[in-house]
Amino acid sequence: MMKISSLIFVFLLSLSSSMLTFTGAADPKYPYLYWRCLDNNFTRNSTYQSNLNLLLSSLVFNGANGSYGFFNATAGQDPNRVYGLFQCRNDVTTSICQDCVVSASKDVTQRCPTQKGAIVWYDECLVQYSDSYIFSTVRVNPNIKLLNKNNVTIEPIRFHELVLGLMSVAKTQAANDPKKFATRKGNSTTPQTLYTLVQCTQDLSNTDCSRCLQHAISNLPNGMIGGRTLYPSCNCRYELYPFYNENLTLSPPPAPTPSPPSPVRRPKGNKGKSGISSSIIIAIVASITFSAVLFVAGYFFVTRRARKKYNSVQDKIDGAEDQLLNFAWKHWRDGTPTQLLDSSLSDSYSRNEVIRCIHIGLLCVQEDPATRPTMATVVLMLNSYSVTLPLPQQPAFFYCTRTDLSKPITVGTDSDQSQNKSVSWSVDDSSITEVYPR
Repeated sequence: MMKISSLIFVFLLSLSSSMLTFTGAADPKYPYLYWRCLDNNFTRNSTYQSNLNLLLSSLVFNGANGSYGFFNATAGQDPNRVYGLFQCRNDVTTSICQDCVVSASKDVTQRCPTQKGAIVWYDECLVQYSDSYIFSTVRVNPNIKLLNKNNVTIEPIRFHELVLGLMSVAKTQAANDPKKFATRKGNSTTPQTLYTLVQCTQDLSNTDCSRCLQHAISNLPNGMIGGRTLYPSCNCRYELYPFYNENLTLSPPPAPTPSPPSPVRRPKGNKGKSGISSSIIIAIVASITFSAVLFVAGYFFVTRRARKKYNSVQDKIDGAEDQLLNFAWKHWRDGTPTQLLDSSLSDSYSRNEVIRCIHIGLLCVQEDPATRPTMATVVLMLNSYSVTLPLPQQPAFFYCTRTDLSKPITVGTDSDQSQNKSVSWSVDDSSITEVYPR
């Protein structure tokens, strides 16, 4: 929807004087099918009439300047705002569309000279306006039902079933088409081919278009060789002759050919040799990194809670009463890393998962920075149990006694048993199935 600015008002006002005389006669080349004047009147030469003329000028202007079959607009401000649109059949040429819009815009003001709302249906287009909001909503009133007066003489029931079958297929196609237009043809009970056409205004959603067409199709005449239903938001028609152009649809010009990509820049979402989109790879790496951060945060949360429970034990560490890291290292060294956990969590965690997280955490705080794993390595360790973890070295700022130095490290997990000959337990992974939160 386009809201017309005051500058465009002036331009369109001058345009209307040269292109369109709303009191003139309609072009007989595009005879109307039907029209309806809506309730509420306006006073001649009022603000509403000025806004209406500006709106119709806008429709004519855009019909002549590549709107590709549909355009809606508003003019003025409340309470004198006018809403309007035109819709052309998608199988007519652009020139026929614009000529039909000009003719319909002249015609509608003649047939409804002082009504605030009106709609006129032509074979090739429709034009409508109102003082109420009419965009993107299903409107089935006012409506017109037209029929061919000739009856179907051969299997009329089966003929009607064929009409409904083709209409149903066309309805689904139109609802999912950006132009909201579809045609279908098929054999009938007569020697002639049966032709059908359905169309919605392009501002309708897929669901609303389907709903409008279903209502219109259900009101088609039964037992006649031709008929149509005209609604403000959609229409449908069937005949035993080709009443539409099978080789033409209104389409916008093709998009300009994109320039070749720079050899040193990869387009967003491009795929490499593996066929995996780079955006997918970024998403995976981001999720793994986020998981790593959660593991590390969880480690510090668990050890902080353990610190509160085991203050009496922590006080026994020489010269490191306030060092949580010393507490964690002491339990790791003594082969009791699960003592870092609160006892209330004893039934809600995987032993191997916890020990591996503590192991990785201690690797990240080793005294020698060169021995600490990179972030990429940490991500790999957290996401692959096939990676063997090296034994952690003494953390930085660890205060120990000679007794501490003499104690061997006896802690390990299943993944690093090959490097640790003093492992104090053994677990067969193949016999354990655990579900881990992600």
